[in-house]
Amino acid sequence: MSLKTVAIFKLRWIHISPISDEDIGYLEQNFRFHNLDLKDCREGVQRPKLDIYKHYLFMIFHFPMFNKQTRRVGIQSLNVFLGEDYLITATNDRDHFLERYFNRFRKSGKRSLHYDPFKNNASYLLYKIIDIMYHRTLPVINEIGVYLSEVEEEVYSHKNKDATTNLSIIRRNILNLRRILEPQLKMVDRLVHMKASFFSEKLSVYYDDVHDYLENMWAALGNYKDTLDGLFNTNESFINQRTNEVIKTLTVISVALLPMTLVASIYGMNVTNLPLADHPIGIWVILFILASIVLASIYFAKRKKII
Repeated sequence: MSLKTVAIFKLRWIHISPISDEDIGYLEQNFRFHNLDLKDCREGVQRPKLDIYKHYLFMIFHFPMFNKQTRRVGIQSLNVFLGEDYLITATNDRDHFLERYFNRFRKSGKRSLHYDPFKNNASYLLYKIIDIMYHRTLPVINEIGVYLSEVEEEVYSHKNKDATTNLSIIRRNILNLRRILEPQLKMVDRLVHMKASFFSEKLSVYYDDVHDYLENMWAALGNYKDTLDGLFNTNESFINQRTNEVIKTLTVISVALLPMTLVASIYGMNVTNLPLADHPIGIWVILFILASIVLASIYFAKRKKII
């Protein structure tokens, strides 16, 4: 089993990372949790949820994770059981950040709870956990902001042909972040107004602070989304402009070569008595005339600023 336990006064915190079938069996034997909740823990990433029972809460939180190598946003899922005097946290993948906090709490938690008995309850411990986990989300959003600034420079400098691909990657990450944070706002809002015998109502102001923090991140993502939409439109305008320039250039070349094509077609018909057909330097005269027409066409296009 990967189960770790720390008990301080009346409060017990059990952390499982990563959770296994053996850990599920332990929870079944020692707690009266609903089978569907244990099934959700076993199956891994589910939709965020908050189920209220008579003696405990079951919650699934999602926290965004940013991979700097692939520049993609992923999901870290956290399953939580909260009772009157216990808190159980479980992850399907090992979370070193949360494990470090667990070890720090095991070393210094007794001293802090001794000086502040108000913190000696599972509701406050849950607040501390989701608070540090959501604060870890801010660097993820900052990474998206830095990446967006880099791509913005690429769009306006015309130096990178992959600007459209990079914009699409950022759009996917912003959509993923919004998809993760939106249900979390609703969950934390329910915790703010939670009324249960084992959940301290005095903590509503603390959970409201977390909710405000999430709203600030949501607003930042909204700003990024507006900026991204503007960059998409700008980049599309630049692409259309470059396409039009290429088409104009090809059109001028086609018009310039049209006389040569016409003359070659006429002289290739094997028709007799064509001008200069039998003249010793006829071919050179014709080529000179055609070259003059081509140069005149290009000069006219440049003068009219067509190319």
